[in-house]
Amino acid sequence: RAVAAACPGNTVAVGAGTVRADFAELHLSHSEALGALALGRELDGAARSFVRLHEESGIYRLLDQLPAPELRALVDDALGPLLRYDTRHDGSLVHSLAVYLRHDRNGVEAAEELHVHYNTLRYRLKQIERLTGAPDKDPMRRLQTELAVHAHRLLRARAG
Repeated sequence: RAVAAACPGNTVAVGAGTVRADFAELHLSHSEALGALALGRELDGAARSFVRLHEESGIYRLLDQLPAPELRALVDDALGPLLRYDTRHDGSLVHSLAVYLRHDRNGVEAAEELHVHYNTLRYRLKQIERLTGAPDKDPMRRLQTELAVHAHRLLRARAG
């Protein structure tokens, strides 16, 4: 990260694997580093600097293993009504939901990042609930929604 910060105006892309104690496992770390680099290019963009560590790639390591049709099905099942609404109304419900989830459902912080009034975010969240049901009430639906938000980001990144 220090290298990327020290090279303004240049694109620095770093992927790092897990530190291995056994030299015989070096190939595993190398493979992880290449995977982290590829994932970083997909999520962060090839034109932007990034540092992506294998162990910090979290759920994206799992989602990246799924074929695109499975990812699309996951996204459509959980976010389909929101995506269709956003397309028809030039809306931002999916983006608002992603920011809200990234802030651990803290509406004040999410509204601040979105540069909207807190009540505007509350209205959007009510629209999301109206269109999708109440995903916050059921833990499995909540998990599916969060996975779908990340899968949507990965699919968009792959599409460029």
